Amino acid sequence: MRNPWLKCIVVCMFILLQGLLYSESSDTDKTKELNRDIVLLNLINGLYLTPEQTQLLIEKIETAEQIRKEFLQEVDQNKSVFKDVLTDVRDVLMRGQEVPQELKKRVHEMKELKYHLEDQRGQRLVALESEIMDILTENQLLVIEEYKPCTIPPAQGKIGQSVDAAAEGIVRIFQRIRYMNDDRYDAMKDRIVDIHMDKAERHLGFENPEEKEAYRKKIIKVLKKVRKLSDKKFLLQKGELAQQLIPENNHSLKRRKNQLSKVGRFLLDPALIPILQARITG
Repeated sequence: MRNPWLKCIVVCMFILLQGLLYSESSDTDKTKELNRDIVLLNLINGLYLTPEQTQLLIEKIETAEQIRKEFLQEVDQNKSVFKDVLTDVRDVLMRGQEVPQELKKRVHEMKELKYHLEDQRGQRLVALESEIMDILTENQLLVIEEYKPCTIPPAQGKIGQSVDAAAEGIVRIFQRIRYMNDDRYDAMKDRIVDIHMDKAERHLGFENPEEKEAYRKKIIKVLKKVRKLSDKKFLLQKGELAQQLIPENNHSLKRRKNQLSKVGRFLLDPALIPILQARITG
């Protein structure tokens, strides 16, 4: 294609349509379904939901499924509009012509409709997520926030580690590096920092490269101080220093527009319904 803009627009439009048509498609692969069930079971087993919470949660998930169903119905109703626009764009490109303003306007309107439908669904699901958070206790919310999907459940008490438990783990790292000689520490320092950075990034993420680099410098600064402190001062300050390396609570981190948090992603999953119903009837 002679005009790169033409190539770009047709690729983007097909991606947009594909994402719209298949964004809610269910996975039929049995292995993935089983793994999904196990991940959800491990989480639910750590939440210790009351019968009342379980029933309310089932109702919220059923409502979420109705929202998703209505979204797909609206997509289906507008499918012919999307196809017509894409067909016209393709025909223009086949002739090697510039996309006319009228067609560009239709492309823009198609994108606006896509975003409107997705926003409408997202807003309703986020509202449901908020209702679920009101049902749960603070400890249950912490368990969900700390939960890392797994096939083998973690040891008892490990599924929702508290901030104090995390700080204790950091203090143990401090104790090891305090007694390393300079050569060994210099050889290990970058590896230690990288491991801690990886944990922080997987758990919370960073807004941008600048924030990530600032956090790396903070780790190095704290480790340097840990090695210089006397035994007495280290004993007094180790807890405070460990707290400095625990990133800010991820409830405060920005989310993309109408994006569900872990609470919504896990607890509005339709695969949870049979699991929760079994708890009530069992």
